[in-house]
Amino acid sequence: MINSIGSGVKFIVKLISGIGTVFLGCLVLLMLFFVWIATSVDKSPKVPDGAALVLAPSGFIVEKTRVPDPIEAILEEYDYASVEQETNLHDLLEALRRATFDDRIPGVVLFTDGMRGAGPATTHTLAKAVRSFKEQSGKPVYAVSTAYDQSDYLIAAQADKIFVNNYGSVLLTGYGAYPMYLKGMLDRIDANVNVFRVGTFKSAVEPYLRTDMSDAAKEANLNWLGVLWDEYTGSVEAARGLSGGSIDRNLSSISSRLRSANGNLSTLAANEDLVDQVAASHEWRSQLINEFGASGDGSTFYQIDHSSYLRASQDLAASSSNHIAVIVARGEIVMGQGDETVTAAETMVQQIRDARLDRRVKAIVIRVDSPGGSAFASELIRQELVAAQGQGIPVVASFGSIAASGGYWISAAADEIWASPTSITGSIGIFGLFVTFEDTLANVGVTTDGVGTTDFAGALSIARPLNDTVKDVVQQNIEEGYRRFLNIVADGRGMTVAEVDKVAQGRVWAGKTAHELGLVDKLGGLDQAVASAASLAGINNDDYKMRFFIRTPDAFDQFLMTTFATVGVDINAAKSSSSLSTSHFGKLAARLKADANRLMMFNDPMGHYALCEECGIQ
Repeated sequence: MINSIGSGVKFIVKLISGIGTVFLGCLVLLMLFFVWIATSVDKSPKVPDGAALVLAPSGFIVEKTRVPDPIEAILEEYDYASVEQETNLHDLLEALRRATFDDRIPGVVLFTDGMRGAGPATTHTLAKAVRSFKEQSGKPVYAVSTAYDQSDYLIAAQADKIFVNNYGSVLLTGYGAYPMYLKGMLDRIDANVNVFRVGTFKSAVEPYLRTDMSDAAKEANLNWLGVLWDEYTGSVEAARGLSGGSIDRNLSSISSRLRSANGNLSTLAANEDLVDQVAASHEWRSQLINEFGASGDGSTFYQIDHSSYLRASQDLAASSSNHIAVIVARGEIVMGQGDETVTAAETMVQQIRDARLDRRVKAIVIRVDSPGGSAFASELIRQELVAAQGQGIPVVASFGSIAASGGYWISAAADEIWASPTSITGSIGIFGLFVTFEDTLANVGVTTDGVGTTDFAGALSIARPLNDTVKDVVQQNIEEGYRRFLNIVADGRGMTVAEVDKVAQGRVWAGKTAHELGLVDKLGGLDQAVASAASLAGINNDDYKMRFFIRTPDAFDQFLMTTFATVGVDINAAKSSSSLSTSHFGKLAARLKADANRLMMFNDPMGHYALCEECGIQ
């Protein structure tokens, strides 16, 4: 009996081993097949002569896109509703730059149906690039969408001709800041919120303490929102040849104006010269076929998308042995490692270190698009940038849509700070937040009791109230953190601590105002910041190459990405392309999801946060 059981076990073990061997062998054969295909077939894209360059941003336009997982991209059926789609801003800018003097590209077509949104400075940057393309090349630009919202319309407004569907609209609403206030809910569950902060305008903690926005926060927010809106309306009015103030005047009387258009928003847009033609898809497609010729099957106009164009036009990329490193700080600043959606201190420090130890790198530009986060993580990043300066490497900060609080902290020591007039910055302040639930638990009959050797033993339990000694210690530490922040800014900007404190206090500023206050050195975009960094490094005559330092996939993932790209499979396509138009409700849902994810990122070991919660706009 025992022998038969032993024989059975041995048989099962051999069977499992055999299946594993066969599976492993099949996997090896599959990989060898891909290698053979990759080395024997050339399917790299070519730039077709006479094809229009199509820019069709999908999802949010961001400074740095997530590195895709090649296995997931190939083997999984992607659900576009659950995947956070993104388009890299700098890919769009580079495509426009190359196409400007590329005789094979006769014009540009903008499709914005799949675009979910972008920060104000991001949309202004792309709009400026479209204008520059038109002015330098003399080539036409067309914009097409079923409906435009505020962010994508600013880009479309630069086109020579704008099409909109007869069931569509141009929805301009202005800028607003309307955070959700949680005090009422916290009171209902008897939660006790302990807040430690410095700064009259540090309103990031207001949602936990109030049911409405304070007068100080309203004053500060209306100031920078007004600057952003003035820049937006001025840009659109200039691009469309409208009189100054016409957008505000039309919005103030939109009800009567819409009535005169029989309630049709696309007709209203045409009446107000926001679009050139109300057209169904077959109508605008026919006009573009007349302009650029037909595709191979005759179904649409002759075209090439921007991703394919970038791969096919590598010969037009800048080349030099002098590299200007661009390191992007995107998203909340957190401790540890992270992907491209956050500024993780350990990951960021390693990228800065890689750049400063690379002999080809002559200067570093830190491109910031972050509302801040962990004060500790911010300081770690700043220290690594200071180490680069200690080697004689110039460091320049370039602000994207948001470079506030911790985002400003990591930039303060830079040799120069560049910002867009519509960058959101400042918010120089620190806060601490600790919620306890002793009353909540008592309501359901749960209590705590015990002993400790000191007043601090068990003092930070969420089931117990904070005692006065602990509160005093935490508040003193927060105040010390604020003084540290002020000194960092004062040293970096050549200001006194008193001068910094006057424009700090947690107050948010638009880039244009920050420049006037001395928090920003110069107004301009990334290209100008890179050129200035090259000049600081002693490089003349544009003899430099802008080089992005990004997180690199491991060797196996890199092999898969290279192999699949060679056989014609676009790894990025699953996350970056979709024919689905995004509704306004979809865009709202995406913002809510992003806000929920942010709460999970608070991991500062000291519990100190330099975070601008009020920097989100609607």
